Amino acid sequence: MNYGEEIAYWFLRFNGCFPISTFVIHRSSRIARTSDCDLLAVRTPHVYEEIGGRPEDWDAELAQLLDFDGRTIGMICEVKTGRYALDEIFRSGYVDYSLGRLGLIPREQIQAVGADLSMNAVVDVSDKYRICKLLIANEEKRNGSFLFWTLTRAEAFIRERIAKYPKEKYADRMFFGSELLQYTIQKHRWQENMTDEEE
Repeated sequence: MNYGEEIAYWFLRFNGCFPISTFVIHRSSRIARTSDCDLLAVRTPHVYEEIGGRPEDWDAELAQLLDFDGRTIGMICEVKTGRYALDEIFRSGYVDYSLGRLGLIPREQIQAVGADLSMNAVVDVSDKYRICKLLIANEEKRNGSFLFWTLTRAEAFIRERIAKYPKEKYADRMFFGSELLQYTIQKHRWQENMTDEEE
């Protein structure tokens, strides 16, 4: 993963999701060339952890938009650290392929739900499941049919979570498999110590 994908991964993970990165979309009958989806994620409605997994720990806007407590949510997430064109992201065949991997709808419904997702950022496929497309990028383009979060906003959310549980995150920093996250936790500790010294 590049740094943007790592930020997006931990943003989703710290919002109670089970993400997988770099999902390979193989060339097949509907896919002309092999590609990938930066992140696929599933979030179930009853997520809870004592440290960092309480309702007040989630990104409030994302939780409200997707109704975290209401349905199981499938997320198809793309990450862009530089310029991009709208026609490069969430292509219909790739979205359909990703829907199959998420496994929240029967195979025979994939194309219909994919067509619905081509025009909407969020689609309810039943009273139990909701699927969304989420772009996390530096540059916002408003006319896309997807949810949008900036990389800086996602990174700020991660830093806020670390600041909320500084002792626990610092003590357990080496258990996180991301060097970027380990460094972010360590950096917060350095900043705390500098503040203490100034006082």
